[in-house]
Amino acid sequence: MLSVGEGKSEAEAFSKWRVGVHTSIAGSVTRAAERAHQIGCTSFQIFSSSPRMWRARDFAAEEISAFERLRASYDLSPLVIHTNYLVNLASPEPSLRQRSVEAFVGEIRRAEALGAEYLVLHPGSYRDSSKEQGIRTLAASLREAIRKAPPAQTTILVENMCGQGNVLGGSFAELRDILALLDGLPVECCLDTAHCFAAGMDIATAEGLAALLNSLDQTVGLHRVPVIHTNDSRSPLGSHRDRHEHIGKGGIGLEGFRRIVNHPALRNKVFILETPIESEGDDRKNLQAIRAVREEVRGRTRAVPARRKRTIAAPLRETLVGRTRSKESLRKVRT
Repeated sequence: MLSVGEGKSEAEAFSKWRVGVHTSIAGSVTRAAERAHQIGCTSFQIFSSSPRMWRARDFAAEEISAFERLRASYDLSPLVIHTNYLVNLASPEPSLRQRSVEAFVGEIRRAEALGAEYLVLHPGSYRDSSKEQGIRTLAASLREAIRKAPPAQTTILVENMCGQGNVLGGSFAELRDILALLDGLPVECCLDTAHCFAAGMDIATAEGLAALLNSLDQTVGLHRVPVIHTNDSRSPLGSHRDRHEHIGKGGIGLEGFRRIVNHPALRNKVFILETPIESEGDDRKNLQAIRAVREEVRGRTRAVPARRKRTIAAPLRETLVGRTRSKESLRKVRT
């Protein structure tokens, strides 16, 4: 039986949990760090430019220095940056693909300048091409962008999608095939819970979560998924529609998230919320909701004898033994 977190106390594992929301850089990137800190984030995500415009500005040295000081002071780590929605590195149209490559080069450079640990990318749409060709085009585009702007500290994360139309990333097998063409490059994956649910993976149940984790580990590898976009789904199971919902108010529900954030194979991941903003304070409420289901289990573990070890559920044992390494997406566009 494989024990998880051996050598660390339960209190230590919980106290180091990294969780946050997507915050706006309106006014200045430093404002994003301030906003994240004010609502209790220990990590956060931003856009490095307007997500609906090709044009982007570079950050001034003074702004970057101030941002770094705030992150250090508030212990906000890691920083996750989400790529512009216009970027489509899988496009069969040469002009759009090349424009996307150049835009993504800018994304890498800004991520590096800001000291971001992760840069999340939607894999894109292959449109009138084939899925196989789309995967090859995406991989070639990523290789070109990385060659032009080699990241020194930022890892690129290809996000799973909900399986809508000709958008790549609707299955873990597709993510596996993408990574296989990028061997040796700093590219891993980001898991979105709402996308999983809309793609037909019933992570609202214990059995569904176990099946998903087994599948993810056997294809991509759980060790290559450092960040989880933590969103409930307004769309039904298997609907292939990307509509995020407040934590506990959608198809996954509070019980589903209780299992997700406390699962031994996931509890050391970074959790980033991209939930809707429909009224003032929604980000804080959603952050409190996800913390609450984590804290409930933390409270119960205090009564467990210190010598007792928590274990991974049976469906994961065989896949993890031997491992040595441990949108309508946003209802309201955040800039």
